[in-house]
Amino acid sequence: MATETNEDGWITYMSADDLLERARRERAELEALWLGLDNAEMTRRPGLHPEWSVKDMIAHITWWEQTATNWVSRALTGEMLARTETPDEINARVFADNRDLPLNTVLEMFQASFPPLENLLLRMTDEEINDAEVCDIRGMPLLYFLVGNTFAHYADHVDDLRAYADGLQ
Repeated sequence: MATETNEDGWITYMSADDLLERARRERAELEALWLGLDNAEMTRRPGLHPEWSVKDMIAHITWWEQTATNWVSRALTGEMLARTETPDEINARVFADNRDLPLNTVLEMFQASFPPLENLLLRMTDEEINDAEVCDIRGMPLLYFLVGNTFAHYADHVDDLRAYADGLQ
């Protein structure tokens, strides 16, 4: 039993191996969409969104990967993680904190953000990932939190990035 979904298409069970493989594959697919862009195309605002450039989207994904690693590690020790900001508030703060960083810095941060998450996933068992009682991260079972901050999150940005890159040609 590697991956199971319910009638609404929600993943209800996913093996650690499948989660890691899908995260690796879909992250690489997302990254491939910006590899052909030059620095001006990567940093242009408006770009993907009225305020966000491709660089801003990369910083956003990076922050959520880093945070997922931190929060999951802490939650697995039993620490309760209280919600203090909405996702929209977090995203606005992440944008403000990273908007003036150089593109090379953001790309280096992106490259550095996945290995710790990957290592965490390699250490986790199928039971830990799928047992809703193991930990609850901000009102979300661990499986949903991990999916939502890896391949489902990448998918949230693929269409916009693809449309932006296609519009430049």
